[in-house]
Amino acid sequence: MDLTVSKNALQSFASWFGRSAAVTNTVVPEVRRPPYPCVKIDPLPSSSPEAQGIDSGYILKYYDRLCREPLIKMQTVIIARNGHIISRGHFYPYSTDIWHVSHSLCKSLAGLAVGLLFDDGLISLDDKLIDIMKDNLPPTARINHRNTTIRHLLTMQTGVIFNEIGTVTEEDWCRAYLESGVKFRPGTSFDYNSMNTYMLCAIVKKLSGKGVLELLKERVFTPLGIEHIYWEKCPKGIEKGGFGVYYYPDDILKVGLLYLNGGVWEGKRLISEKWIKESTKVQVKTPDETGIYGYGYQVWCKEDRSTFIFNGMFGQNLIVFPKTKIMIATTASIDETFQNSPLYTVTERFFGTPFRPRAHMNENPEALAKLRETESALVMENSDIFGFDGKFDPDFIKSLDGSYSVAPEDGIGLGVMPELFQGVHNCFAEGLREFSIATNEEGGTITTLEGNTQHKVSFGLGKAVPGCVVYGKESILTSAYATQKEEDGEKTLKVTVCFPELPNIRYLTISKTADGIAVKFEEAPGFDFMLRIINRTFLGKVPMPDGKTRATDTDFVQKRMRYFLQPTVRMKKIQKDQL
Repeated sequence: MDLTVSKNALQSFASWFGRSAAVTNTVVPEVRRPPYPCVKIDPLPSSSPEAQGIDSGYILKYYDRLCREPLIKMQTVIIARNGHIISRGHFYPYSTDIWHVSHSLCKSLAGLAVGLLFDDGLISLDDKLIDIMKDNLPPTARINHRNTTIRHLLTMQTGVIFNEIGTVTEEDWCRAYLESGVKFRPGTSFDYNSMNTYMLCAIVKKLSGKGVLELLKERVFTPLGIEHIYWEKCPKGIEKGGFGVYYYPDDILKVGLLYLNGGVWEGKRLISEKWIKESTKVQVKTPDETGIYGYGYQVWCKEDRSTFIFNGMFGQNLIVFPKTKIMIATTASIDETFQNSPLYTVTERFFGTPFRPRAHMNENPEALAKLRETESALVMENSDIFGFDGKFDPDFIKSLDGSYSVAPEDGIGLGVMPELFQGVHNCFAEGLREFSIATNEEGGTITTLEGNTQHKVSFGLGKAVPGCVVYGKESILTSAYATQKEEDGEKTLKVTVCFPELPNIRYLTISKTADGIAVKFEEAPGFDFMLRIINRTFLGKVPMPDGKTRATDTDFVQKRMRYFLQPTVRMKKIQKDQL
């Protein structure tokens, strides 16, 4: 089974990565989530930082340090202490009021659901996977997984080979997992794999009769006042477990406060204190490549118990400092795997050991006013809008107007959505056929024709404009703005398309050519992240368009990555009589 899954996944990946042909889904894609609900939620109570023993100016310094970080692109930060929100930072053009996708942060929520079954006496952590999944068990599972326990699933020590990439070509994830081999004897090593979390969700549903989201809503989320949360499901109707949750950052702070309170909310116990303590305690040491944190039960944590994290790749986090009762919820766009990012270094430096809030502080109205003003006007220094003088050449902008054709071989795999979104969501572009621009004094619209589907993105000139695209039957929010540059006599219009619900950003840099335009496609997260994933997933081999692999070398890999993530496409203008 592993060979079949690997072969199918490799072929799909090769088509996608090599732009040799449009990727065809081998499983029926489903609508993954409803549109953004656009509702106001009930957050934790607010407070001034000083009322919670922290100087407003100190938080300003934290924001300033984040804004100057060249390797991170922050979206939002919410800081809380003692169950009170003391600051919420909005980095242009994002907002904390919008829900956000979680790629791995939700693993900690799946672990919480397992804790409910543990408290109910429905499971022991030493229960074996094959005993729970004994119905229709593949014969090889009794050999490969005979020693795999719930504890191994919780601590990422199963060694299973079947991983997230394999799900792209599989309808029955549970059976594919059980048919898969293992890299090592369970319990002897740490190997991070989202499909371990998926199997925990399958176990919850089998033993409780309820999916993890239904169970958590009933037992935890409703008491916490969490109403608007969505968890994508696999083709068989089981929550994906390790990814696919859409949540409000304010709501994840409530879950964090439940943990800080030892499982008690408003005087009522929702989860045992024992489960909270064991979840946030290092159960297994992790490789250096994953960062400074060990692993508990689906939670990253430090050996000295000074920090634990609900962590999702690209920068979705709940970072908790139990000793000072400080919580920080973040969303971002970062080329990271695990906690290898300056975001964690900076945050630990400001709020980790030895930082200690004061027992009492006088209010500082001037500093607080400055903080509140800054919170809604944060701009990353590595963004295109930072330092932009707002000047545009109206004649140049207008000269870009028109519709442009894309050669079939150049448009393969390209679309308005970034490549990483396509890969993570198994929702691939049909192929770019036409690219159109229509501008006015305040902004404009880019229209792409991908296959037979049109996508429109509105942008403002020097100011973000909200919008929405429908991609793979999902309505996805956009916020896009344009800036203009001139280098070596060449003028370019760069359109930055942000997706407030996602970590992804699409950059389109447009310049004039003799018979049309050239468009450079870029994205974040992008180059650095994909380089790590390819090297790890394909064990030093890079997939080629013919489905074969080639041993990696730095120059070759970087050339392929540039071709894949940063192509420049020349497009010919379509004359009116051709339309």
